[in-house]
Order: sequence, then structure tokens, then C-alpha cells
Amino acid sequence: YPLRRQRQMCIRDRIYGMSAFGLSRQLNISRRDAQEYIELYFERYPDVKKYMDEIRTSAANQGYVETIFGRRLYLPEIKAENFQRRQAAERTAINAPMQGSAADIIKLAMIQIHKKIISKEIPAKMLLQVHDELIFEVDKNKINDVSENIKNIMETAHLKYKNFTVPLIVEFGLGDTWAESH
Repeated sequence: YPLRRQRQMCIRDRIYGMSAFGLSRQLNISRRDAQEYIELYFERYPDVKKYMDEIRTSAANQGYVETIFGRRLYLPEIKAENFQRRQAAERTAINAPMQGSAADIIKLAMIQIHKKIISKEIPAKMLLQVHDELIFEVDKNKINDVSENIKNIMETAHLKYKNFTVPLIVEFGLGDTWAESH
């Protein structure tokens, strides 16, 4: 039965790097309305704009960005003369630290879970990772214990390496297929 991390995506999470043109197409609204929405968003969340500006500058100066665990992504196109290539590298610079840090965290959890599966502390098979979700095969009689154990590992795996003040929340779903578990 699949166990997964909660994954919620809304327009607030995806506005970074999106142009008014892109937002207007995605939401099926006018470019003018999309531009107003973007301006209102950055007005309400000025630290997001500040982060985006700082990460662009840092990436241009260093040629790379880092996850919160220090893993680097090099961006050779960050100083490209071609506007579209440079803009794509800037979007990557903004996105990579967040997405990369999430990938780091899920991998740390997978390593810890794997060790517990091998030692027979967790009677399950880890079948698949899909972004921030892990899919397991679990005996129906052991679902409660296994899911609670895995949930705890996933919520705390990163704490050995970084001190976070914001808790990670993990939810799980059950089903005979991945689709049923959602």
C-alpha cells in the first residue's frame, strides 16, 4: 500500500519565474490580468521577490546555486548573451535550491527507510519514488505500524543534517494502486 508525502501545488507556489504571458495561458486570463496578479503577488510577498533577485545575482556571480545541504547545480548559461537561454538559467537558479533541497530530503529518508527494511525493523518493500512520494508494498495487517514508522522517518530524516524550524508534514494514502492511494 503506497505511503506518500503530501504534495500540494497552487499558483502561489509556481509564480516564481513565470511571465504574464505564461500565467495568462495557464489560467486562461488576459495578459493584463495576469500581470496585475503577478504584481499583487509580489506586493503581498515582497520577500519572495527579494529572494528571486538575490538568487539571480548570486547565481550570476558564482555560476551555480546550492541546495540547503550544499549540493551544487552549475548554470553555465546564467551569463549567456542570448536572452532566452539566460532567462531559462535564471528560472532554474530560482527553482533548483527548493526542488533540489526537496530531492535531498526524500533521498535521506529513503536511505534511512532502506536501512530499517534491511534490518527487518520495517516489514515492507520500497517500490518506487515519484518526486516527493514513496510507494511501498505492505502487509495489510501491518499498515498502521509501518506507516507510522515511515511517516516519522520522512518527517525527521533531514534533522540529522540541518536544524529546521518549520516541520515537514507527511500524509499517507492506501490503495491497491498508486492512483487509488491519492
